[in-house]
Amino acid sequence: MMALAIRAGAAGSHTGVKNPAIRHWRPMLMLLTIAFGMAASARAASQSGPTPQHSFLKLTPDDAATREGFDHFYNMEYEPAVADFKKSLSDHPGNPYALNHLLEGVLFQELHREGKLDAALYLGNEFVHIQNKAPNREVAAQIQHLIQEALQIEDRQLAANPNDVGALYARSVTQGLRATKQALMDRAWFTALRSGLDAYNDSKQILDLDPAYSDANLVVGIYNYVVGSLPWPIRIAALLATIHGSKTKGLALIRQAVAGDGEASVDARTTLGLFLAREHHYKQALALTEWLHAAYPRSFLFALSAADLLKDAGHPAEAIQAYRQLIEQGRQGQFAGEDVGLAAMDLGNLLRSEQDWRGAAQAYDSVETFPHPNPDLVMHAQLAAGQMYDLLGDHPLAAQHYRKVIDGTSEAGNADLAQLARRFLAHPYKKGE
Repeated sequence: MMALAIRAGAAGSHTGVKNPAIRHWRPMLMLLTIAFGMAASARAASQSGPTPQHSFLKLTPDDAATREGFDHFYNMEYEPAVADFKKSLSDHPGNPYALNHLLEGVLFQELHREGKLDAALYLGNEFVHIQNKAPNREVAAQIQHLIQEALQIEDRQLAANPNDVGALYARSVTQGLRATKQALMDRAWFTALRSGLDAYNDSKQILDLDPAYSDANLVVGIYNYVVGSLPWPIRIAALLATIHGSKTKGLALIRQAVAGDGEASVDARTTLGLFLAREHHYKQALALTEWLHAAYPRSFLFALSAADLLKDAGHPAEAIQAYRQLIEQGRQGQFAGEDVGLAAMDLGNLLRSEQDWRGAAQAYDSVETFPHPNPDLVMHAQLAAGQMYDLLGDHPLAAQHYRKVIDGTSEAGNADLAQLARRFLAHPYKKGE
């Protein structure tokens, strides 16, 4: 999904927190269901030819409300996007694509509220310990109702014509969005995988019927890449043994979805960038992210992804400048409602890797100064700032930060951070710990 940041290199932190409960295979299963969220936002129309000014040439339904809705949506302006999609559905009652648009808007608005649209939460072999908000029950019920309504309409259309590629694609989108809800809201990973398999099977059937349907390549490509990354025992456990996955084939299919310039091409760019970053092809991932950032300049996570990938591509000076520009834009209110502290945290981590202890401490200290700070992120930043002051030889100032972590983690709910803070309070942090 476009709003999901391409931030493979941002996964993990320097605070020493680990989650021993996460086995090496779990992140890949999560990545599969999260990537389905990206693919799920690919709409039904497949098209060819250039896309001027990154706008959609064809939409179903093709009306002003839908076009405006997607401009808001990809810029992470979910409230007006949902309003636009509601208007479109009102004008086109019973249209499964309009239903999917509204479903997508409501779902990602909720995921954004819960803090679950950052890919750094899911990449690598460990979770970043950011405690997210619990799902809103009323919104969750609305999402489930939209899923059921869309599936009923799509199933009726396919009962009348099993080879209706439009209905198959609409159902694939709905199944992908259901997988995303089940994974990220319900944390039902294997249930989500089953829904994802349903989406995969529909897209595979589309390509059998119409190989030129470029948008369907995205879902099939995602599954090929992720399944090709899993060891055989995990494929069997995840009910994926029947899919002969290949990372190379998966990336090639996703590239076809990008080149097709259909509605899925934007989502395909995000997915391709995510996977390329995971493969450490940062230069290619950066090019995709810069395209997305230019096309949707009001998206905070696209801008943050571009800065992260500059760092990962080996351009620390440019990354530092990009982070600072992003932070300044946040202070000016350009990214209303976003946790700009994420950029400050990433800046601190980069300055730390450059052994600029004072600059890193200042960046970490600034995390709590932005509107809507995530309490757990603030505690991570305070611990990291304390470590930096210890490295600067100022343990009294470091101790102030450690005490703040100890006092604040009861609210954030992270006992591991408090344990580390007590350790460093008693024994000053040393480089490499």
